[in-house]
Amino acid sequence: MRNTSKMAAQSLQVSFGVRTRTLILLRWIAVVGQSAAILFVTLVLHFTLPLAACLAVISTSAWLNIFLGISLTSGRFSAPRFTLAQLIFDLVQMALLLGLTGGLANPFIILLGVPVVVAITALPIRSAAVLAVLTLAAALALRLYALPLPWVEGVRPNIPDLFVLGQFTALVTATAFIAIYVWRVSTESRRMQAALTATEAVLAKEARLSALGGLAAAAAHELGTPLGTIALVAKEIMHAVPKEGELGEDAKLLVEQAARCRDILSKLSASGAENDPIHARHTLAELLEEVAAPGRAGGVGITTRASDKSGCEASPMPILRRQPEIMHALGAFVDNAADFSTSKVELNGLWDDNWVEIIISDDGPGFSDVILEKLGEPYITTRAGGDDRGHGGMGLGIFIAKTLIERTDGVIKMGKSNKLGGAMVRVIWPRVKVETQSTI
Repeated sequence: MRNTSKMAAQSLQVSFGVRTRTLILLRWIAVVGQSAAILFVTLVLHFTLPLAACLAVISTSAWLNIFLGISLTSGRFSAPRFTLAQLIFDLVQMALLLGLTGGLANPFIILLGVPVVVAITALPIRSAAVLAVLTLAAALALRLYALPLPWVEGVRPNIPDLFVLGQFTALVTATAFIAIYVWRVSTESRRMQAALTATEAVLAKEARLSALGGLAAAAAHELGTPLGTIALVAKEIMHAVPKEGELGEDAKLLVEQAARCRDILSKLSASGAENDPIHARHTLAELLEEVAAPGRAGGVGITTRASDKSGCEASPMPILRRQPEIMHALGAFVDNAADFSTSKVELNGLWDDNWVEIIISDDGPGFSDVILEKLGEPYITTRAGGDDRGHGGMGLGIFIAKTLIERTDGVIKMGKSNKLGGAMVRVIWPRVKVETQSTI
């Protein structure tokens, strides 16, 4: 589980980036929008502005796009530094265009914050912060050095300083709000993607282990016949040669090793049949014992019990399909309980005609009220920063286990154990979803 968390962390770290094609497309949209606005103000409203200079500034973006489209593979992800350089270029280009058309008095001043928003979604927070500082510097420069707002020829617009201050405040406020909002959404999206990737990896690993068990069973079955022949011939040789001497000892050793091989193949065959994802099945009691075994190996006292809810053994114990999702999820919950328990963990399996239920409880500190409200979300952990027993994690364990249980149509409830006083995890399935056709 800790390896899974590490893998998800690595996935999160490399998830920053944006395709060059996306940056080029956004820049073409800006070129078209800027050109349309400039031509509308000049040709339709007949306002006076430095048309040639404005078109020259706009053309720099167009030429950059043409250059990038020819020289780079547009489908690949742009390196963070290269992405930052492009966004800085877009910021400078927008600042120059706004400087030629009124500066902070221009109604389109809000567009100066667009590169910051893009940086928040595609770059690490430090790079986005650098771009935010440059945006603030550009806004202050526009307050000092911008040309007058385009207006009717021969008339100079009277823009109050209070209005300009309001425009500046609106720019800073809107950019900060949108950037923070987008940062939160994109961060959650990246975390969820990394967590789901880790979940898929865990499930694939469990499935491979189960398939490996089936392959071992098949191999044991195929090797059984030739090994039996070898054992038979070895016994005949042992009876044919004198017991005393090197040949007799070698023949005896050959028979012993053949018997040992048959024992090994028998174990492989039993293990494979047990783990085969198609044919395997086990009772509820056997499931509890299997998920409890690793915790017991670590020295924790784990007890298991399976019983009919009615207490009168009205319905037979269900035989469940062996599902990698259930095995891994329950193992994760038992591992967590064993880690935080003081001395005791209990696994109780209950059933009736319609439901199968497993309750995992321990005598540890339990879930805090703050954590309990968010348990099951990715990167919510009770081990933040570690503790005196060396525990520490990213909060993916419960999320992965919950996701896997939900894949099997199960429902998880978490809270406090009334009996042991620690944490309690309750997993419930409709009996028809997890049971095989046979019962005992």
